[in-house]
Amino acid sequence: MDKERTGQLITELRKEKGLTQKQLADALNVTDKAVSKWERGLSFPDISMLEPLSELLDVSIMEILAGERQTGDGTLTREEAQDLINASVELGDEEIKHKKERSRLIIIILIVISMLLVSITLNIISLLR
Repeated sequence: MDKERTGQLITELRKEKGLTQKQLADALNVTDKAVSKWERGLSFPDISMLEPLSELLDVSIMEILAGERQTGDGTLTREEAQDLINASVELGDEEIKHKKERSRLIIIILIVISMLLVSITLNIISLLR
């Protein structure tokens, strides 16, 4: 699975339907920023969004996952389907990892700021004595 290819497909299909990012977002009960991130390949739609997204854009879930329209009868081999599922799980794990890293960084920044505030407060107290 390729977030950029999927994003390009979503953009193409949305425009074919004559929808703005805001209109697509409203239909899916997500923000237009979420749709923008999907289309720019910065994130992937949550698994719960795949079915309503596929219905709105008139494509299969597998086409969204693959990031391209399927030719022929649209059936996948068992191996192709398993590869798409595995890639989807890996992508979800990658996004969770990035969120954890951001959370750790925010915690470190907050600790440093707290230590600075304590230090400043102690210095002010010592000056007042």
